[in-house]
Amino acid sequence: MLDRNNRRPEPIKAGTYKSRGIKHENTACVVLALAIVQLVLWSGADAVGRRLEVGQKVPEFSANDIAGRPFDYKHGRRRVMIVAFLSATQKRSAEAAEDISRIVGKLGGKAENLDVVIVAYNPDGPNCFQPVEGHSKACYHVLSDKGFMLWGKFGVIAIPTVIVSDTNDNVLCVEAGHAYDFDPVIRAHLNQALGIAQDTLPRDAGKVETATMDTDAARALRHLQMARMLKKRSRFESAIEQAQKARQLDPNCIEMALELGELYCQTGQSRIALEAVNQVEGSNRLETARVTLLKGWAKRQMSQLSAAEKLLLEATMLNPNLSRAYFELGKIYQVRGQTEKAMVSYHKALALLFGEAVETESPARRQEQRPNISERVVRQ
Repeated sequence: MLDRNNRRPEPIKAGTYKSRGIKHENTACVVLALAIVQLVLWSGADAVGRRLEVGQKVPEFSANDIAGRPFDYKHGRRRVMIVAFLSATQKRSAEAAEDISRIVGKLGGKAENLDVVIVAYNPDGPNCFQPVEGHSKACYHVLSDKGFMLWGKFGVIAIPTVIVSDTNDNVLCVEAGHAYDFDPVIRAHLNQALGIAQDTLPRDAGKVETATMDTDAARALRHLQMARMLKKRSRFESAIEQAQKARQLDPNCIEMALELGELYCQTGQSRIALEAVNQVEGSNRLETARVTLLKGWAKRQMSQLSAAEKLLLEATMLNPNLSRAYFELGKIYQVRGQTEKAMVSYHKALALLFGEAVETESPARRQEQRPNISERVVRQ
């Protein structure tokens, strides 16, 4: 057979096409995995991670509930809807589900025009979300989305993510993650959608309340809360300013240093990040893992790959649930051309981001070791 220039193509040596195809395919997979993990990490529980925006129309969709019954959402139904994207095995999802249950339960008969839609990719997990009976007149629908079709339609990547829409099918609220302001934000927007009078405007529901005590620790806590809220909205420069004020007020608090170091790493200020955490010693294994992660993350940004790899591997040994550590290891391996190792690391990062993290300590022990800033405020 001749080509278009009447020349006979050169024969392909055995195995040549296959090996090239695998190499190109692996490279493409690494690039795709890198893009997905980076998008999730930057748009995860601590950021607003979705394409659906406030003011847009909720997309129409159809899905089966866990009993196999079809549920169709069409525009023009004139009903309020809260859609919660959850995981049946994730602690934050369970906490969000409990908050939603409590909020809706207090509505009573006022929730007659409300649909509560739970979307889970693993609804048959050990903590399957069941409708709350007898608390309100809201209609509950627990939908199975094992293929992530609805997640893709709504552009959701953070777990949990909760969306509230009004009777005109307009999005009023998109809340990604489960932070301290979850309850007041969801409650205020549901009241708005249902036409229930309230003292707090929805736009003010998530603002940090001023503590009654005026100690340095109380002021530091307020700055830290503000920093986290700003980070969630991707306002990193303002978040850094608030975290710096928090650390100045309470320089011995490990949580302040870790928050500041993470913000510096997220904005590429690796040398300053190292300075922020170099003198920090964790009081327990999980804190030590976070310190080690931040050091490895910063050194990876500084192209000190061997030192970064050692630190990041150490961090995963201390706490195997650190998705960021696996992501940074993947980037190191990708730079070195170690395609298979990069893919394994990116896969681990994605598995942790979309699934339940591996428990490394008993809940009681973890609670005992976790620094409780609010308790310190009360004591002072």
